[in-house]
Amino acid sequence: MIKKMFQNKIALITGGSRGIGAAVAVELALHGATVIVNYRQAKDAAEHVCQTITEQHGTAFSCKADISVVSEIESMFDFIETEYGTVSILINNAGLEIRHPSTEYTEEIFDRILDTNLKGAFFCARRALLTMQAAGWGRIINISSVHEIRPTGNRSPYSISKAGLEMMTREFAFEFSRYGITVNTVVPGAIRTDMNKGVLSDPVYEKRVVDLIPARWIGETNDVAPIIRFLASEEARYINGASIAVDGGLML
Repeated sequence: MIKKMFQNKIALITGGSRGIGAAVAVELALHGATVIVNYRQAKDAAEHVCQTITEQHGTAFSCKADISVVSEIESMFDFIETEYGTVSILINNAGLEIRHPSTEYTEEIFDRILDTNLKGAFFCARRALLTMQAAGWGRIINISSVHEIRPTGNRSPYSISKAGLEMMTREFAFEFSRYGITVNTVVPGAIRTDMNKGVLSDPVYEKRVVDLIPARWIGETNDVAPIIRFLASEEARYINGASIAVDGGLML
């Protein structure tokens, strides 16, 4: 029988309509959390995640907001707090990756990536920390990437944003741990998600990626979700400011 360890907890997953975010939404809901599935455009996909959770006797609701816009973040939290209660578990999962040589990025594309991946995560965490601090308990888990450390040559703004997310984790962990709040980073490697579907459909590219991974296989979203669930639990209360790789050894 699954332990309902998150009973009476509200969990917000940004970018929860697909990929790792969707898997985490299901995982936390199965363990008792009321899950808020944030989406920017993919309403049908977000509703599908909620339906999947409901069919498994969990509780989930979708919530539209572009987390690259601070006013929309504020409106989203206002709505959640009015309708469901305060967020005690925040999964900063929403991300944008656009691949170009570094000399081809425009200011607009650079800003879109940084505003989503870093600024959005910061202001979601900032808002959540206010109520977590008052409650004396909270969990923030930031979803980064091996590219916070490992350069690629064709997605520098993405890598820069993820490196910033890692330091944000450490800063917030240092500042807020005294209030019963933990802030950690999960660092996925090559995972089969919608974001990676296009490039991994090329067998030559996929083989090149697999050859870089000591485990010699590409992970699934369900390889990541249980780690996030653990970090959100009371069992992980002494893990703070950590960066945990789920990458088959890619960063070795």
